Amino acid sequence: MSKSFGKIFGTNVTSINKNNANIVPYTRNDGSIGYYLTDSNGNVVYDSKQKDYFRNIQQNIEQQSIKPYDNYMTSQERIENIKQGNNLFIDIENNPDADYDMPWYTIEKYGRDNVNENLDIIEKYAQQYNVDPNLVKAIMYNEDATGHKFVLNDLADYLHISSSQMPMNIQGKTWGNFKNTQYDTYNPEQNIKLGVQVIKQLQNSIHNPTPDKVGTMWNDTGAMEINDFGARTKTIYDNKPWEK
Repeated sequence: MSKSFGKIFGTNVTSINKNNANIVPYTRNDGSIGYYLTDSNGNVVYDSKQKDYFRNIQQNIEQQSIKPYDNYMTSQERIENIKQGNNLFIDIENNPDADYDMPWYTIEKYGRDNVNENLDIIEKYAQQYNVDPNLVKAIMYNEDATGHKFVLNDLADYLHISSSQMPMNIQGKTWGNFKNTQYDTYNPEQNIKLGVQVIKQLQNSIHNPTPDKVGTMWNDTGAMEINDFGARTKTIYDNKPWEK
């Protein structure tokens, strides 16, 4: 459940579970946050003691086509839905402890070279799938500059034994079959084409899909709050180090 419940019933709370009911946040068409009650099966229920707060919520949900957050899904459930092209509704929380600085083991040359070597492919598929090419570059740079394992990734890719494949450092075993199309993630162009589509689907599935939130779910599909990889993605996106 989302922790951003705000001040409800005059008390700051992170969650409420009363009589097997849960408060679930949703976003209204005007962008404001509302709340409704569900039982353990996800059905909307009412609590007579809270009727002043939840009166006619079911009708409002139906009229505004409101969809509750899908944060309850496991990482694997999210992956399967995203691979099928289903738009989820995930709320990635801000995280004051996320580190937006690049780690000590960053090798900027790896990130810069991989992005610049693949600029044409990135631009091609970013345009085809309507994705910000700088977001693709930021994620690729992050993966290559910090996920290099000191050249061991390149060796594993060469031997076709890596668990994730550059330049997007995407896991072919997990993501290779996307929307019923099989991709060879050892092929750089197919690797990037697949990566761009995954990024697009993540954007479609995240509430307010900022670079740090998209980067977080790229790195950890089951994440509930911004992680260090996602935070670094925003830093890279803002600074565009591949241009230096």
